[in-house]
Amino acid sequence: MNKIVILLLLSLSLSTFAQTNAKKELKKIETLEQAEEYIGETKSKKKKLMVFNEEKHQSKLAKELLEMPVGLTKTERTQFKKTFYKVIQKEKEPHYRISYIFFDGNKMPVAEIYRLRKTIMLKYGKGVDFGDLAKKYSMAENAIKGGDSGWVKDGQLPIEIEEESNDLKHELDAIFDVGITDDNGFYIIKKTHRLQIIKEVYVLKVQETID
Repeated sequence: MNKIVILLLLSLSLSTFAQTNAKKELKKIETLEQAEEYIGETKSKKKKLMVFNEEKHQSKLAKELLEMPVGLTKTERTQFKKTFYKVIQKEKEPHYRISYIFFDGNKMPVAEIYRLRKTIMLKYGKGVDFGDLAKKYSMAENAIKGGDSGWVKDGQLPIEIEEESNDLKHELDAIFDVGITDDNGFYIIKKTHRLQIIKEVYVLKVQETID
C-alpha cells in the first residue's frame, strides 16, 4: 500500500515538474524570432506557431486570442493533455481580396488563352457569374471556390497582381487581366473587396501530455 502511494506521489511530482518546465519555457519567449527558434530546436508536432485573422477565423478560441493582450497565455486542459496558447504578437495590416481565373502558359498555347479570355469577358459582360466562370475555366487550385483568393497581404501573391488589384482606377466588380512574366501565368481578375485593415494575432501553441 505504501509503495502504491509513493508511486502515485512520484508520478504527480513528475507531471507537475513537466508542466512547470513548459510554463517556464513559454515565459522566456517574447518575440516571433524566439518562438521560431524554440520550435526549430525541438521539431516537435506539439509545438507550432499559428496566425489567427479576425476575418478568416471565427471560432471561439480565435476570438478569445484576438482579444488577449500580448504576453498572456491561455491554457486548455483535457483528460490526457494540456494545450498552451501564448500570444506573441498582434498587428493590424492592410489586406485585399479578389477572385481570379488563372491560365498556365506553360501548359496551354497563348493563342488558346487569348481565345478563352475573349470568351470569358463576353460571358461576364452578359451577366454570367464570375465564380461560375472560374470553376469552369481556371487552372488554379482555388477554382473550386470560384477563384476566391480569401483575404491576403502583400507578398502572398505576385507583385503584379498586388499593384493592379490595389489600383484605385479599378472599381468594385471590375475585371481586368494581368500577365506574369516569371511563371508565364495569365490572370483574369475581379476586384471583389476594397482594401481593408485586418487584425491578426501570432500565437505559440504548445501541447503537453498529462501522465
